[in-house]
Amino acid sequence: MSNSIASVHMGESRSVATCLIGLLLCMSTLAIIVSAHHIEEETYNLVILQDDGIHFPADILLTGTTTLAPSEATWELWNLGDGFSGWNLEESGSHFSDVIPVSENMWNWTLEINDTEIDCTCLLTISIPNGLDPMTKSIIVYLGVSEHRPMILDIQYVTTIIIDEPIVIEMEYVTPGINNAGVTAFSNICEAPHGVCFEEFQPLIFNQSDDDGTVTITLDPVEMGIDDGIFQLELYITDALLLDSNTETLAIVIDTHAPIVNLSSLEHVIESQTIFISAFIDDGYSGSSENIVWTIHSPDGKVRSPTNEEFQDEYSLNLIPVLSGEWTIDLFVRDIGGHFVTTSHSFTVSNSAPQAHLTLDGFQVNNGSTLTPANTDNWILDGSGSTDTLDDIPTLQYVWYVDGNARVSGKPIFTQADYSFSGYEEVILVVTDDDGVESRIDFTVFVEEEYSASKDSLLVIGIIAFSILISGLLVVRNVMEKSRDSTSSKDIPKWGEGKNVEVVQNDESLDFSVDEGIKGDKSPEDNS
Repeated sequence: MSNSIASVHMGESRSVATCLIGLLLCMSTLAIIVSAHHIEEETYNLVILQDDGIHFPADILLTGTTTLAPSEATWELWNLGDGFSGWNLEESGSHFSDVIPVSENMWNWTLEINDTEIDCTCLLTISIPNGLDPMTKSIIVYLGVSEHRPMILDIQYVTTIIIDEPIVIEMEYVTPGINNAGVTAFSNICEAPHGVCFEEFQPLIFNQSDDDGTVTITLDPVEMGIDDGIFQLELYITDALLLDSNTETLAIVIDTHAPIVNLSSLEHVIESQTIFISAFIDDGYSGSSENIVWTIHSPDGKVRSPTNEEFQDEYSLNLIPVLSGEWTIDLFVRDIGGHFVTTSHSFTVSNSAPQAHLTLDGFQVNNGSTLTPANTDNWILDGSGSTDTLDDIPTLQYVWYVDGNARVSGKPIFTQADYSFSGYEEVILVVTDDDGVESRIDFTVFVEEEYSASKDSLLVIGIIAFSILISGLLVVRNVMEKSRDSTSSKDIPKWGEGKNVEVVQNDESLDFSVDEGIKGDKSPEDNS
């Protein structure tokens, strides 16, 4: 009975275990499918499962995976030759040998190339279209039994190498199985500032080490005894049988010194005068290049970069300083090697003094002139023609002085309405710029008295003249009245019958005797 129960329990346990295992397998399969689908959505991939340097005695057999449609795959087999001759296309095809779907968007593939009868170090490339950018994978294979040589697969640096201190370069390589006793790296170098060697390649000695498929070399400019410059560097390896690999070429820049930087320009200019600033930069070798930054410090404390109009070229400026004071130009230079230099140049800008210019009704007025305006009420003294730099002209200040007193300020025009001149008046026009520098014109204005009076003064004069006229008329009247009074006060002869008339004249007494009266037209002698 116990055995039966035990058997039942064991059977149930096995069933449970079987179910769990099945569940785990289902989950794993699901995970693989989900994972594959996720890869397909985010990236496209083509994978060769074999490593570079695999040896095939006769037939080639490669396997891999892809997330791209394998029906459009193509392949090419290139014979890499001996390193001196060009590549040769041995075979090509337009499909895989076998394709097995793994999921909706993933396939396993097999590529088999039979009956090649080729001995070579070969490069096999597989390509699958992917829009405008096909996906391509390559593998180095050794085919047959001969003509096998080492191959550099990858170099740590694929672009220009900047060397300002010792630098380490790693190169991955493969060798035929029978020649895996290690390799030795070799190099040649030439100066090539523009991508073309100036002279023949020269062998280069450097420190190196080999570690299971990776050779490491150290380029030390000091130990190599190479000055700063731009070079082409050829690298290759040789195996135990003295077979050479492919040659890889790198561009290197050796830059161990900071550049020499100088600025040159005038040390003193006048406000609004153009000043030319040029930079001299020498990094010690042909073909060098630098990043440069200009900075301008003006006297008002502002810091700015040059405008496009101020750039003569990358290495020079044309400035027109409009503020007087000390200006400073900074130049920051950084070379390819990362060395940077900052240099400065200062210059002084002197203020350009204003020049007062004055006209009277269009005619120029000079220092010491005496002006006699015409008999009119609208004559104008005009100082608006005063000159200065373009930036200072709008800020010019004008003050007009008459006999030492400021009469008008803030405007360049002075008219008769601003002041009533009488006789000789000393006048000064003072023009001042924003730096407080003055220019002046001293002159004299003469206005005749009869033209200098105001209308009120003319009225007073008129009243006075009228009073004088009236007074004169009164005097004449009085004189005439006095004359008449004097005449009436004298004795007038009276006459009558039988009477004598005595006339006193000139203190003498005259006796007139008339019988019938005095005859007005007769003289005294006739009456005797």
